[in-house]
Amino acid sequence: MTEARYRADGLDAAWPLLAGLAWLAPARCAALLPGLGDASLDALRRRFDAEFPGTGEIDDYSWFPAWLLVVKPALAGRLGDARTQRDRAASRATALLGEILRREHDGDQHELVSLRQALSRLHAGLFDVYMATRKVQHR
Repeated sequence: MTEARYRADGLDAAWPLLAGLAWLAPARCAALLPGLGDASLDALRRRFDAEFPGTGEIDDYSWFPAWLLVVKPALAGRLGDARTQRDRAASRATALLGEILRREHDGDQHELVSLRQALSRLHAGLFDVYMATRKVQHR
């Protein structure tokens, strides 16, 4: 179904289904991505393979949607359309990152602390990647 949506309507329309596939069947998601032949998606997949602080196992792909929100926050709207799987930590992390991005935009610092702590509990490595994108260097 994910591939059919991609072929019919393009990557933008397929993001929610790709997220669901990653959460429910990470091995199938990892196998599908190169088969789609999408240059931008292939670049993201290669970057994920190189940068994601996971175990190096195929199940790391369940975290691909959450990682995408860290490196491409503009996808929050599309990935936010995916049906959250509450019994899957990676799915909860994706939803949590979407909320964090909204709170950052609104400037709600108090709530951000709590949300960031929750993200850290779900996946410390992903949290570290996220925080690295938020650090400001002073000169």
